Amino acid sequence: MTSVADGSSPKNGLIREQVCRVLRKEILCCSLSPGAELHEQALAARFASSKSPVRDALLTLEREGLVVVVPRQGYRVSAISVSDAKDMFQLRAILEAGCVSEAIANASDETLAELDTYRQFEADTDPSAFIDYNRRFHIALSRCSGNLRLQQVSCNLIEHMDRVIYISMSTIKGRNPQQLVDEHIAIINAVQQRDVRRARKLAQNHVKRAQKRVLDALERAVVVP
Repeated sequence: MTSVADGSSPKNGLIREQVCRVLRKEILCCSLSPGAELHEQALAARFASSKSPVRDALLTLEREGLVVVVPRQGYRVSAISVSDAKDMFQLRAILEAGCVSEAIANASDETLAELDTYRQFEADTDPSAFIDYNRRFHIALSRCSGNLRLQQVSCNLIEHMDRVIYISMSTIKGRNPQQLVDEHIAIINAVQQRDVRRARKLAQNHVKRAQKRVLDALERAVVVP
């Protein structure tokens, strides 16, 4: 059981943040699967708190689109819809192109050199290891943009898309991820060479290829159309 102080204490806000952080992570990595029921009383017992911070955390997650309220029943983890996944990928392609453009225009050579960290991925039998590497690369790319608003929107979308990636994990199981790493390397090369046209094209094509792989898998999974 995760132990936190009682929700009626002055630390109520901290408790809410901890509950929200833990549940968000479990939803994004699908430890809490789409459609899973969430009950205030059970969660309060789990976190050793009152219902108040749990309720506040669930309402925060509802605003983020990760939880839905079910009248007279409680809460449920939001379903993953194919149409929403398509929308996210389309937005991701736009944001990714914007990130590389801003990075080329604004980042120092030293900042762009930090992307070299992502030129390789140590093979791991756990597919989630590649998902983590992939997330860190795209977040690093967004941070190179120097545009705080663009970075915030991009990072939020990248993290929320983890759910669709985990659901479609079968698309990378048993596959050599080197092709995807090579795509990252090509983007890094174009950005470091400050070739805007090539970097934007590579970034958008990278997202489009990911979209096809993921949506093909989602359409075979139990998700909302």
